[in-house]
Amino acid sequence: DQWFPSSKRCSGCGHTLSSLPLTVRKWNCPECGANHDRDHNAATNIKAAGLAVLALGENVSGMASVSMSCSR
Repeated sequence: DQWFPSSKRCSGCGHTLSSLPLTVRKWNCPECGANHDRDHNAATNIKAAGLAVLALGENVSGMASVSMSCSR
């Protein structure tokens, strides 16, 4: 989802800010008080979203199943 609020969503508690200008590089979550670097927080949120997709057995495009079986 290109509109996923990866930078604005707190990776600690899930609170989403209504706005976060690009000039703001560090911010504190008003809900849990976590201190975030904008890029690190976005990367953490994107990783979590990707792992959630994989847990459903889908690939990045969401079009096909991913085989998680071991060939040994």
